[in-house]
Amino acid sequence: MSKTFRQDSEGTAPSSISGSEDVHIEVNLQSGPVSVTHLDWPKACGAEAVFSGRTRHENHRQFGILKRLEYEVYAPMAKKVLMEIALETTRQFGCQSVRLIHAQGPILPGEASVVVQIATPHRKEAFSACRHAIDQIKQRLPIWKHEIWEDGRTFSQGCCVHSRHTTTAST
Repeated sequence: MSKTFRQDSEGTAPSSISGSEDVHIEVNLQSGPVSVTHLDWPKACGAEAVFSGRTRHENHRQFGILKRLEYEVYAPMAKKVLMEIALETTRQFGCQSVRLIHAQGPILPGEASVVVQIATPHRKEAFSACRHAIDQIKQRLPIWKHEIWEDGRTFSQGCCVHSRHTTTAST
């Protein structure tokens, strides 16, 4: 069995995954927008499911037009949680390739802040695994989102505190 684990240039590989097939896992935090890339395609896979989460163009009734989002991340913990999610998803759905990338820093409307790419032998598992991974990222990743509007800021607390919005006017 061979496995490829890639966190980033500073990351370390986790313990092995049980199973007999090749598994490729990539998790990372990236400054600025993220994008879908080519997967090292596993020969036994016939399905790839991709989720790309983009910033919506929004207009806040109090603060005006959304200018950008700013993601604040505690990187060591976030990388660990991303790897845990990737390993759990691989075990649960038989994934042979998992790529989980989240942005940090500023993201403009229309740009992507998160990408989930999954390869499995069949489409049912690929769709289920992709949904599971993004749901787990939204629930567990220690990341905080600042919404920068024309006339103010809102703050969405990350997973580690029950999600609440707070607002502050620009000064």
